[in-house]
Amino acid sequence: MTDDFLGVEAAMFDRTELGLEQALRGLQAGMAEAAADAAGGWPAVIAIVDHQGDLVAYARQDRCLEMSKSVALRKAYTAALGQSDTGEYTERVLKGTGRTMEQHLGPRARSGAGGFVIKRPGDGLCLGGVGVSGASTVERDEAIGRACIQAMGV
Repeated sequence: MTDDFLGVEAAMFDRTELGLEQALRGLQAGMAEAAADAAGGWPAVIAIVDHQGDLVAYARQDRCLEMSKSVALRKAYTAALGQSDTGEYTERVLKGTGRTMEQHLGPRARSGAGGFVIKRPGDGLCLGGVGVSGASTVERDEAIGRACIQAMGV
């Protein structure tokens, strides 16, 4: 079939999307991983977004820092749009362009580690991102994020 306006063959695309059930499995695993941090006075926030950076699921532990709420969302957004874990992506962009993630992708983005891309097994299609903030260390943010990814089966 040819599109009369553009003179190109028209095509329909199917796209696998991140489902709520899958995201909730990730949240549950992440919150379990974060329990020790919360007990030690470092409550975490987890945000899971789709491939366009739109929120699918979100959870915060009691008494989390206000700042952690927006940081988790921004890390998830950055991972999804950059189709890369934020720690690696931040380093690549800074080295290649001299710009922060905020300068590169805009004010919704976040530089630094703690955001993870969610990829479909097999072909690596980006399904979304996970962002974690508020745990006791960046390494703990990353461990919580990895627990989310693992529980989602991706």
